[in-house]
Amino acid sequence: MSLKFSIDVLSKSNRNSLGRDIDITVFRLMRFMDLERYLGRGAHGVIYDCGKELGESLNPSTIDDVVNFCEKYKIGKVEIINKSPLQIRVYECISCSGLPEVGEPLCWFEGGFIAGCLEKILNKKVRAKETHCAGLGDDFCQFEIKVL
Repeated sequence: MSLKFSIDVLSKSNRNSLGRDIDITVFRLMRFMDLERYLGRGAHGVIYDCGKELGESLNPSTIDDVVNFCEKYKIGKVEIINKSPLQIRVYECISCSGLPEVGEPLCWFEGGFIAGCLEKILNKKVRAKETHCAGLGDDFCQFEIKVL
């Protein structure tokens, strides 16, 4: 059985002295645990699907809704850099900004999140592939969007 909470419920806190913000290190400690040990070789796909489910559940109606959500919740600064083919760039990405180059993209969650949001907006299946990332030595993340 899985419990699901709305964003309104999740945003409430009784942290009167500590407040609502946490250091990015805590997020990254959870995000970059050795999930393959627990989930197997499909761990990246699971993370992508979790991001996609979140994006869909927000039920955005415009790309501006997505941009505003990402800034409000400090996921990153989102920019559309090309419309055909659609390319989305994320600066100051919560997952990877400032991390060292490791030879592979790291932002599976963000890719799924973008795909889920765009599926709701476009009412079509979407796939987001990360082409730039701190893990690849870049200063930003970039996703190529394929409408299926």
